[in-house]
Amino acid sequence: MHPVYLFIGQSGAGKGTQIALLQEALLKKDPTTKFFAIETGDKFREFATSTTYTAHLTRELMEHGKLPPAFLGVHMWAHELMESYDGSTTIFVDGTPRVAEEVPLLLSAAQLYNWVIDVIYLQTSDEWAYARIKDRGRTDDQHEHAIMSRIEWFHTSVEPAIELLKTSSLVRFHGIHGEQTIEHVHNDVCQELGIL
Repeated sequence: MHPVYLFIGQSGAGKGTQIALLQEALLKKDPTTKFFAIETGDKFREFATSTTYTAHLTRELMEHGKLPPAFLGVHMWAHELMESYDGSTTIFVDGTPRVAEEVPLLLSAAQLYNWVIDVIYLQTSDEWAYARIKDRGRTDDQHEHAIMSRIEWFHTSVEPAIELLKTSSLVRFHGIHGEQTIEHVHNDVCQELGIL
């Protein structure tokens, strides 16, 4: 059974950075390691640039800092798994689940694929998240209202999903203090996962 690492936390918490560092650490231990990435946020941004009606509606939601509906997120990661996952890779998940409704669906995939998911929760304050979102310079992150909406939906939508993940027997939960240097966070992640 190959590891499944799910990174979750506020926008700006550094999930993408920590995923890249963990992949480097795993490759140092075993250069033959192969990765399969589920990056829902990137998929949403890519999808929102297309010309379909659904993409237009999704783009409008994202421009106002609102969360696209759960069915779109589930479709994106489920389609990716069904089409491309071959069972021989270490999986990295970033951006899922975004709402509590996604958790049972993700866990049903875990049952099918015989996964135990290591959930790495990068814990940060609203103030920290706000500063990091503002600094990264994405076009969908530059409006005050959009940033505050992202922070709000983390509390109202993502935190209930985190609480559900904590209760699952298919999950090993790791809370990591995210308001440290990148190197300190990475070190804590590796220690929690027993990789060092």
